[in-house]
Amino acid sequence: MSYDYKRLVEDIEKLSAKYPVIETKSIGMSVMKKPIYCLKIGDGERKLFLNGAHHGLEYLTSAFLMKFLFEFARAISGNCEFFGYDAKELGENVSLYIVPMVNPDGVDIAINGLDITNPYHQKLISSVGIHSFNKVWQSNARGVDINHNYNAGWRVVKTKPCESKYAGPYSESEPETKAMVDFIRKMDFDTLIAFHSQGKEIYYDFDGTVAENSRHLAEEMAKVSGYAVCVPTGSAAFGGCKDWFIKEFGKAGFTIEIGSGKNPLPIDMLSEIYNDNAKIILKAMEELYEKVH
Repeated sequence: MSYDYKRLVEDIEKLSAKYPVIETKSIGMSVMKKPIYCLKIGDGERKLFLNGAHHGLEYLTSAFLMKFLFEFARAISGNCEFFGYDAKELGENVSLYIVPMVNPDGVDIAINGLDITNPYHQKLISSVGIHSFNKVWQSNARGVDINHNYNAGWRVVKTKPCESKYAGPYSESEPETKAMVDFIRKMDFDTLIAFHSQGKEIYYDFDGTVAENSRHLAEEMAKVSGYAVCVPTGSAAFGGCKDWFIKEFGKAGFTIEIGSGKNPLPIDMLSEIYNDNAKIILKAMEELYEKVH
């Protein structure tokens, strides 16, 4: 079983009903007019922003973020320890905002393929042709790779809509990208973590720019997770969400490449990657908590 947009919405409804500490809102709409949901937990003055599934095949990141939210909300509501942390105290000092699925259209294409009766899909087919979308699809419903569409060293990688690495006609051309940058600008987050797959790697810089303490925090994340601290090269080194966040605000931004294997990573790998990446989030929260005190 995979983790598509329908399943995400079902989980959001269950989570919100069970745990009133969760706040849910839409920050914008996808190309196909699906709400892009953000969930908030915690009331602290420091703000950490997490996001997943910029890429269609990387829906395991969405499943992970939702599992983390379920478990963290349970720990707060039960006043329990969570991986050795006082969950309630963390939540009182750090506000956590999560967009689990930035690219809902792309995820659905990657999992469910195309519906030739759908006008959005018809237009996409006219641009890219017909092929095995569910094996390769990373882009949105216009064939734009959202994680190359940010205004951070934006440049042409591929010249027309396709399954991956077409950066769009210009930076921030896509509604998903625009929703993200508008929301981030409005919220003034302290730290951002974008979850991708795969590689078990932690990226922390953009074009040689490193926010204060970012390298140290990346190394601490590596210690708790077993992941490697790396500097991306090639097309992975520009145009992404954390790249733009670092460039725009000069604050700590990270890309975490969860798991290892070939995308799409199987959903049954969730339990394998959960502990390592939950510890990464909690380490980032601990860092922000310490800045409050």
